[in-house]
Amino acid sequence: MDGTVVWNPWEKKSKTMADFGDEEYKSMLCVDGAAVERPITLKPGEEWTGRLILTAVKSSFCFDQLELQSKGF
Repeated sequence: MDGTVVWNPWEKKSKTMADFGDEEYKSMLCVDGAAVERPITLKPGEEWTGRLILTAVKSSFCFDQLELQSKGF
């Protein structure tokens, strides 16, 4: 896929989600693949399969803060 969408339901939307705690939006980030530049158009009965591979890479940018959050501080 040629694009990525990063989103969070935030406070109002998270309260409408049955499987999502009211405060969980504070520690949630969703990363989805998307066909942004070249949308996929299908005719009735056609199928399309996309693939997204994400890799976590350590970064010095705010890494110390992420380390503390993961330990519950």
